[in-house]
Amino acid sequence: MVASINHTEFFEKSRKFFEDGDILNTLENYQKAIERIDRTQLENKSEYIQFLESILKHCHDNNLPEEEALVLRALGRTYSLFKQHAESMKYHYLSLKIQKKLGKKLETAEGLVFMAEDLEVSGNFDKSIETFQEAAEIFQDLGKLRNISEINKEISRLQEFSREMVEDEYIMQKFNVDKY
Repeated sequence: MVASINHTEFFEKSRKFFEDGDILNTLENYQKAIERIDRTQLENKSEYIQFLESILKHCHDNNLPEEEALVLRALGRTYSLFKQHAESMKYHYLSLKIQKKLGKKLETAEGLVFMAEDLEVSGNFDKSIETFQEAAEIFQDLGKLRNISEINKEISRLQEFSREMVEDEYIMQKFNVDKY
């Protein structure tokens, strides 16, 4: 029988790595923790945010821009998980700014995908498509064909959804559906 590690165990491992000053392993285990979170059972959301904010402060105070960008991304992913998409986009944007400045193409492309997902949830489909396309261009430069394929599926799905919304709106206006 294989025992699986739950999110709490990964979160505690993440805390231990942070206490030891190992930021990369801190973030790796944190990511594993949030991937296993059951949002319906989560009561201590602020604990996760406060933990990341303490790591962010450490990175900022110690001039660790690469790690800071990764923490900002983790904050974005966490806020997205908690369905706070405006906050999520803010942190993804800040992370992307640093990643682009550092010339981190893969991290930039991945961050753009996360941003596009939040834009979609917020209803900004055109900007989501545009952001997915920007990510696809970077993945193309990096030769990441699987990523491009996944993004193209998302873009097609969003374009189809947008087309259906326009058609529905046209029909509703034509037949004065909203008037009554």
